[in-house]
Amino acid sequence: MSEIIPDLAADVVSACQAGAEEASGALSRSLDGEFTLQVGEPTTYEAETPDGFDKAGLAILMKFGDVGVVAILPESSGLLPDWYANPDPTGVSKLSTLAQELSMLLVPETLMADVFEAAQVPVIGEALKAAGIADDAALVPLQISSGDTTSQMSVIWPLASPDALLPTAEADSEEESPSEPENSQPEKANTPAGSPQNFSELPDYSRSLLKIKVPVRVVLASRKESVQEVVELAMGSIIKFDKACDELLQLYVGDQEVAEGEAVKIGDKFGFRVSAMQMPHEHFMKVNRKSAG
Repeated sequence: MSEIIPDLAADVVSACQAGAEEASGALSRSLDGEFTLQVGEPTTYEAETPDGFDKAGLAILMKFGDVGVVAILPESSGLLPDWYANPDPTGVSKLSTLAQELSMLLVPETLMADVFEAAQVPVIGEALKAAGIADDAALVPLQISSGDTTSQMSVIWPLASPDALLPTAEADSEEESPSEPENSQPEKANTPAGSPQNFSELPDYSRSLLKIKVPVRVVLASRKESVQEVVELAMGSIIKFDKACDELLQLYVGDQEVAEGEAVKIGDKFGFRVSAMQMPHEHFMKVNRKSAG
């Protein structure tokens, strides 16, 4: 893995230029617009602090080990949708997908992000300070255009404390929840027993199950062949499937189909975009009442 240092600027510029078209598509899909992207000349953060960094904006964080790279798009750019500050589950999914795609398009191929996420930060400049932005931090400007509106997205690195960049869910909940009287009894959540609201509410033994790695595969098509047909396969053989080329692909976890979607190109890599989730198959067993003997 390449070291995340300011001297990496030339490699980042090359990666951004190579992935500009795909990055434009990722922005268009996630931010509800038609975007184009052009790469500018690298500079340093202190030498060129972009306009709007004293206000809110979208921060797309990419973590490589303990060091962070961030792409910043100020709210003052006029390119962000109204929902980005308080996204619903669909919006959260859009921002997460955007972060994942940009983490593979705006940095050299030798780098693979461990974590990628995107969210609003209330004041961009303060968030960067909290994240431990280096004194000689590098900045690659990306000119983003949509219609008649043009602004700058800035790719900045390194961040020594990237975990401090984005607001945490715990901090948000503390700010939103009113203080309760000391003698008041907490109200029980109006949810069915055994239905946690998030993974942190699961018991320890259940949370440990989330760390188990399972095989995930994408299936284009399948068919059964006789053993004779299989042994007769050779270079140049063509196997025909009873499936149209524009039909959706299936995503399997183990032997269970969980989703369907379409193939997407992310840089020079293959990806899978989920378009629908599949309910698990239900199995029913007939229970016979024992006859009185």
